[in-house]
Amino acid sequence: MPAGDSFPIAIRRAGAADAPRCAEIFLHGRRTAFSWHPADRFGLDDYYDCVREDAVLVAEVNGAVVGFVSIDESERFIHNLFIDGAWHKRGIGSALLREALSRLQGSAQLACAARNAAARAFYEHKGWTPVPPPSDQPEPLVLYRMSQAG
Repeated sequence: MPAGDSFPIAIRRAGAADAPRCAEIFLHGRRTAFSWHPADRFGLDDYYDCVREDAVLVAEVNGAVVGFVSIDESERFIHNLFIDGAWHKRGIGSALLREALSRLQGSAQLACAARNAAARAFYEHKGWTPVPPPSDQPEPLVLYRMSQAG
């Protein structure tokens, strides 16, 4: 558990050695965020399938990976943003989101489960605007867009 509120966050491109830790964060985060699904619906291997085509950035504090974001640069889409539960509300998600937007340069989109109130509040607080989602989704989603100047 973090000792204080002031700590350096390093964000870098993920390497192969980071994948097991990211898979753990992904698994636990999905089980928490999607509590209306049975926990056994999610597995560690889901991470590898969900980020296969994405660039993955990790956030480190004192050399330990505490979160990640995955982005599809060609589609300008943020697919996943997950933070270790012990590090929630400490600026990790905000730092990863800023870095992802910086790399996407301009506008970006992301989708969020409509029932995930905490994530929706986070994105809306950060200035993301809801737009009409695709209608062919198996689970109701909220599609968000961010437009940046420059």
